[in-house]
Amino acid sequence: MCYLVIMDYLEIAQNQATKHVIPPQHQAPSQTWKSRISVICLLLLWQISQLASLIPIINQKYKLFHWPVALFVIIFSATVILTYLWARKYQLIPKISWRYFPVGKIALGLGFVFVAALISGFIMTLSGHATTDNQAAMNDLGSSLPPIVFIALTTSAGFFEELIFRVSPFELLFNQWPKIAALAAWGLFTLAHDPTNLPSFITYASMSLVLTAFYFKYRNFYLNMAIHLLWNTFVIIVFYATLA
Repeated sequence: MCYLVIMDYLEIAQNQATKHVIPPQHQAPSQTWKSRISVICLLLLWQISQLASLIPIINQKYKLFHWPVALFVIIFSATVILTYLWARKYQLIPKISWRYFPVGKIALGLGFVFVAALISGFIMTLSGHATTDNQAAMNDLGSSLPPIVFIALTTSAGFFEELIFRVSPFELLFNQWPKIAALAAWGLFTLAHDPTNLPSFITYASMSLVLTAFYFKYRNFYLNMAIHLLWNTFVIIVFYATLA
């Protein structure tokens, strides 16, 4: 993949300039049928975190809770903690450490995602589409949710989606077949964002290609999470800036 060739070249140049020591790739142990089936728990926790965001909306209509946002924060925080503990239990990711957040590689990943967004945005403009249906739905949701809820929901995608669509295929489901894992990771992430036409497919397929290429090369969940989270943060800033 051209992404990997460019990444290799830039990595060599960066290491020579900074003498940076690369943390070793995380190696997950061999998995069993029990650990593979446990991915269902991850999917359930992810869905619970998503559904919890509806609490403030439901409360606006039925007045069921005195502190709907606080209840969301409690449920959401619990799902994040339980998901992290699940991933650590099966040794799918290493214990969180600053050494797994290399600033240069995070910036490089953001640059690739930004370029992919520019290209796909240009294609979307040529096709006469303002945005993807998935993004339009997220914008509508953002307009109806309290900012803290929407921000938590959107930025947490970098955590949940990287575990589901990158770590799970590579370390849990197809850990003996990295190329199959890469194809599955790319395809699942793309399809999960519900592309409804060719421009929207190109949008999510190109982002998925960047993130999958980074995980394929570095096998660093925290690197992928940081790239994904920062990109979604940028999207949130743009969204609220357009509302102002």
